[in-house]
Parts: sequence; C-alpha cells; structure tokens
Amino acid sequence: MKTTRIILATLVAAAASQAFAADQADVRVTASVLNNCKIISTKDINFGALDPAAATDRTANGSVSFVCTKNVDYALTADSGVNFDSASKSRRMKGGDKDFLPYALAADSFSGKGAGFSTPLSVTLTANLAGASYKDLPAADYADVLRVTLTP
Repeated sequence: MKTTRIILATLVAAAASQAFAADQADVRVTASVLNNCKIISTKDINFGALDPAAATDRTANGSVSFVCTKNVDYALTADSGVNFDSASKSRRMKGGDKDFLPYALAADSFSGKGAGFSTPLSVTLTANLAGASYKDLPAADYADVLRVTLTP
C-alpha cells in the first residue's frame, strides 16, 4: 500500500511538472487576393438596315460588362477587327467577296479602377458609320469581329 502511494505521488508530481512545462507557438493564417478581371457579357454593335437612298451618318452602340478586383487598375482595349485595312488604317465590315463598309470606333481603349466582383462595370463601345460609305455598296450583309481584351 505504501508502495502504491509512492507510485501515485510520483505520477501526480510528474503530471504536475509536465503541466508547467507547456509551450506556446504562433501559427500565421495568410491569404492573397489576386488582381483579376473577368468579362461577363458583351452586346454587339448593330447599325441595323441601311438604306442607300437615304444614306445618312449612323451611330450604334455595343458594350462590354465585366468585373475586377476592387481598386485594381484595369484596361479594356478593342483590336482593329478581322477586316482592318492597313493602307487606309480603317476598320471595315465585309460583305460578299470583296465589298467592304468602313466604320470607326469613337474610342478603342478604356481604363479605370475595379469595383469588386459584386459590382459589374460596363463600357459602351460607340461606332460611327458615314452615309457616303454605303450609298454605292451592293446589297449584302456586312460584318466584322472585334476582339476586346481586359487586363488588370
């Protein structure tokens, strides 16, 4: 019995000394929010039906909606299109085999600051078409494709 008491006392003393020997350390918790932008939708630029008998200058709008990380600087650019004429430096819609209808964008570069992924931003793409550019063209559907690029 005396031996049992001594063993118990030794165990209690060992446990007590281990409790006083506890140590602490810090564990850091980290994360990085990325500078990021994503295009969420686009709206095509459509001049509609053009009557060469009443060839007037036309304006049409399209748009690009997107989201960016809050406060990140973004740049949205439109390229020259697939039918660009380098000699005249003009964007063109193609109709038929060799007929082209030139048009211009009011601006092809936009920049600003992101508002966060809960707040979509929208940029209006305004295109202009001179009446004189289609009054002598053959009847056809004319089209071009612009590629827009969004960078954070």
